[in-house]
Amino acid sequence: MPAASDTLHRGLVALLERIAAEVFSESFDVEAKGESGLDFVTTIDLAVQARLETELAALLPGSDVVGEEGFASLGTTDRPVWLVDPLDGTVNFVAGLPCYAIAVVLLEAGKPVLAAVHDIAQGDSYSAIAGGGAFLNGAPLVPRPHAARLAVLSSGLLSDLAAQSPDTLVRFMGDFKLRNLGSQALHLCHAAAGHVSLVASREAKGWDDLAGALIAREAGLTYGHYGTDAPEIGADQHSLCAPAALFDTYATEFSRSIAP
Repeated sequence: MPAASDTLHRGLVALLERIAAEVFSESFDVEAKGESGLDFVTTIDLAVQARLETELAALLPGSDVVGEEGFASLGTTDRPVWLVDPLDGTVNFVAGLPCYAIAVVLLEAGKPVLAAVHDIAQGDSYSAIAGGGAFLNGAPLVPRPHAARLAVLSSGLLSDLAAQSPDTLVRFMGDFKLRNLGSQALHLCHAAAGHVSLVASREAKGWDDLAGALIAREAGLTYGHYGTDAPEIGADQHSLCAPAALFDTYATEFSRSIAP
C-alpha cells in the first residue's frame, strides 16, 4: 500500500470519527424532504456536509467535494472528487433508531479509490483502498462466518417485486430471511463483514452505494447493477452486492423480473 494512500486513508477515517463526535452531540431541527413526506433532512445532515466540504478539501488539496444535500451533478472534471453522504439513515436518526452513518468515497476519473463509512451509533469505522483491502477500525476486515442466510432488500425493490413478480419474491423469501436496517452504506458494510449474504436495492443513489461498494469489493464480494448499465450518480442504482455465485444468480433473476 503506498505511503501516501495510507496517510490519506488514516486521515479520512480520523476525520469522520472526529466530526461524528463533535456534530452528533448537538440538538437538531427536522424538515420533510421530497414529495412523499417520508424522508427528512436535518440540521445535522447540513452541518456534517458543510464540515466535510471544508475539511475534505483541506485533507486532499486540489480535490472537489460533492454532497447529497443539494446534489445537482458531478460535472466533468480532472480533479479528484469526494462524494459525500453526510447522514445515511436520516429517518433512523430522526426516529432514534441506532443505525446511521457518514459515508465518503473518493473518485478519480469516476472510479472509487478510497472509502470510509463511520457507523455513528456503534462507533465502528469501515474503510477500503482500491487494491489495498478493506478494514474495520484500522485492522484488516475479516468476514464473520455463520450459518444464517440473511439478505437485505430495499423498500423500493420489495415494492417492485410485489407488484411485478410476486413469485420471484416468494422464492427469494424461501432462500433468505429478510432484513432492512435503513442505511444502505451500512448494509454494504455488513455484507463486507459477513453479517448478511446479499444486499439489493432499486432506489439507492451513488452517494448511498459507492463507499460501501468499494469496501464490499475489497472484502471479496461482487457489486454491480441489474437490468441496467451503470447509472449516473444521482439516479437509482439498481444495485446488487453478494458473493460472485449469488450475484450472478440474482442479477439475472431481478433483471428478468423487474423493469428498471
